[in-house]
Amino acid sequence: YKEFQRELIVELALLGDKKDVALEDISMDDSVERIVGKVMKSNVRTIEATARTLDYTVLERCAARLKRARAVNLFGIGASRLVAHDLAQKLMRVDKECHLYDDWHDQLLCAKNMHEGDMAIAFSYSGLTQEVLDCTAEAQRHNCPVVAVTKVDGSSKLATMADAVLGVAASEPLVRSGAMASRMAQLMVVDALYAAYVASDYERATHVIKQNYIEKQER
Repeated sequence: YKEFQRELIVELALLGDKKDVALEDISMDDSVERIVGKVMKSNVRTIEATARTLDYTVLERCAARLKRARAVNLFGIGASRLVAHDLAQKLMRVDKECHLYDDWHDQLLCAKNMHEGDMAIAFSYSGLTQEVLDCTAEAQRHNCPVVAVTKVDGSSKLATMADAVLGVAASEPLVRSGAMASRMAQLMVVDALYAAYVASDYERATHVIKQNYIEKQER
C-alpha cells in the first residue's frame, strides 16, 4: 500500500506541473526588473504546484507523529539544511525537543543515537544526497520513522526509503547555480507541517508560544 501511495503521489505531481514550474532562463541582457519578475514567477508557480502535490492525509499523519515523538532529529545538507534550521527554530518556539547539527558527522552520530519514540525528518530536494540517505538508513535501523521532504518526480531515492513523503514539486534541474524555487517550496512544506502540528496540539502550543514571546524593546 505504501508503494502504491508513493506512486500515486508521483503520478499526480507529474500531471501538468512540469510546465507550470520551469524556471525561465536568466540571460545577460535581462534587466533587474525582468530578473525579479522571473524569480517571483518561478517561486509562486513552484509553491502552487507543491500545494497540489502535498497529500493532506500524509501531512496530517506526520503532524500527529510529530506530536507523539519523544524527540525530532533533522537531517539536511547545503540549502536543505537551511530549511531544516527554519523548522528547528519553529519547534523550539513550541518547546518540542529537536536536534539539528551543521556538521554532517554530527548529524550521523545523532542518527546513530536515536531512541525508541524518536522520529526523523530528512530534507533533500534531489533525494540523492548521500549524507542524508546515510542518516535516513541509520534512523530506520533504530526503528525510528523518517519523514522525507523531497521532490516527487520519481527520481528521489529518499522518497523510496522514507516512511512518509511530504512532496515538493520538481522545479529545478539537479545541476543548478543555487537552490531558489526549490528552497521556497521546502519552506512552504515546513510551514504547513508546523501549522498542522500546532493545530493538533493547539492549547499547549499556543500557551507555550505566548509564554515564549520576546517583547521588542525600544532603545
